[in-house]
Amino acid sequence: MVKCPKCGTEAGAPVKTWTITRKTSRPEQPQRIMGIFQCPSCNARFRAVLETEREKKPEDKISIKNMVERIRVIKGELMQTLKNLREKIKTLETERANLMLEIEELKKMAESKVSALESEVAMLREEVKSLKELLGYPETETK
Repeated sequence: MVKCPKCGTEAGAPVKTWTITRKTSRPEQPQRIMGIFQCPSCNARFRAVLETEREKKPEDKISIKNMVERIRVIKGELMQTLKNLREKIKTLETERANLMLEIEELKKMAESKVSALESEVAMLREEVKSLKELLGYPETETK
């Protein structure tokens, strides 16, 4: 919204609007839409720019040739993105297979440690049992 330069109150709709186009040698010269406003609180009248838009350059105008070229550029970018994604997928699949092999090896190592610990625990129980018998303790169930 446009604010009054005297009191800072927001002005409503413009009283009048018009377009200003400057004729220069530069084709990118903007068009401006100006307006006259009247402040609702102090009744001051002032001008302000409502909108600025640049004129299109001749090469920016829509043509089938430009559209086809833009589509080709976009297609090339998409093909490159697709190639990159396929490479990433292949790399991730290889990494996944390697990790699965590593997990299997770790499972085997863990199972062998479990077996070794179970046999060690069984030997220790037997040793406890034989020591109790040697010392004459009454037989109690060990856990």
